[in-house]
Amino acid sequence: MINLEWLRTFSAIYECNNITEASKKLNMTQPGVSKHLHALEGHIGKKLFERTTRKLAPTEYGKFLYLQITNPLQELEKVEYYSSQRTKKERSAIIIGCTSDFFKKELIHKIYSFDMYIVTHFGNEKDLVEALEMDKIQLLVGIKKHQIYEHQFHFIKDEELVLICSNDTQVPEDIEQSEQLLKKWLKKQSWFVYNNAQEDLKKYWETNFYSNLKIIPRYILPSYLDIIEALKNNSGFSVVPKYLCKEALKQNLVKAPFKTDKTTERKLFYSFKLKNNSSKEINLFMKKMEDNTQ
Repeated sequence: MINLEWLRTFSAIYECNNITEASKKLNMTQPGVSKHLHALEGHIGKKLFERTTRKLAPTEYGKFLYLQITNPLQELEKVEYYSSQRTKKERSAIIIGCTSDFFKKELIHKIYSFDMYIVTHFGNEKDLVEALEMDKIQLLVGIKKHQIYEHQFHFIKDEELVLICSNDTQVPEDIEQSEQLLKKWLKKQSWFVYNNAQEDLKKYWETNFYSNLKIIPRYILPSYLDIIEALKNNSGFSVVPKYLCKEALKQNLVKAPFKTDKTTERKLFYSFKLKNNSSKEINLFMKKMEDNTQ
């Protein structure tokens, strides 16, 4: 089998017409270049150059061989170049966890520009926290603080919560004038909530009515976007992040039944384990998110 380096050396000699210049081009010694040429001529049994005092002139077979190998050598050099570039460029890899709502509204238009390998796991916050503790996930994105494990938290943003309902809901006239009547009426409605804990609904209730919540939800859905979609076609109420329902409110597909001067907010965070082997990747992901948000 012909050694590829012999052919590369032959090509350089052909183009330089000189052993000395070819050795410079190849970053080889002159004896090394001559050795490659002799080995190639010995292998194919043909003389490739006529030697003169100043240069090497290719024989007819030498010309024929050069024409045969030029394009294949160029293609091989391209392969070598791009392979070496990919080897030099080390991409960071990370496994993140988030809710499908957060991914669709916050991440989907950002992370594809990150020069990283990213694996995304979806789930509710309880399952994601467990997955982080079991090292199935390295970083949680867009979740609330918890007290279950000693995980670290890095603030992302404040998120406003709003009360919405289906468009066919008939609100009794002047019921807002009596807080007791309003609470009593709201408790009788069909409620859609994100989970059994009802954190968002409780937070809204405490902010606006300064009392504990006593509502039994009728439907528990694992996605705020699913709740909003359900309220477009079914009667009921829910408390959801404002940014998720902006379009539905704008298009009058759902409505905000009451005006309130009180703002209900929750805070969202990154979360990761204090002891982990992915600090570099975690910090890089958060930095890219921050840069992409500005």
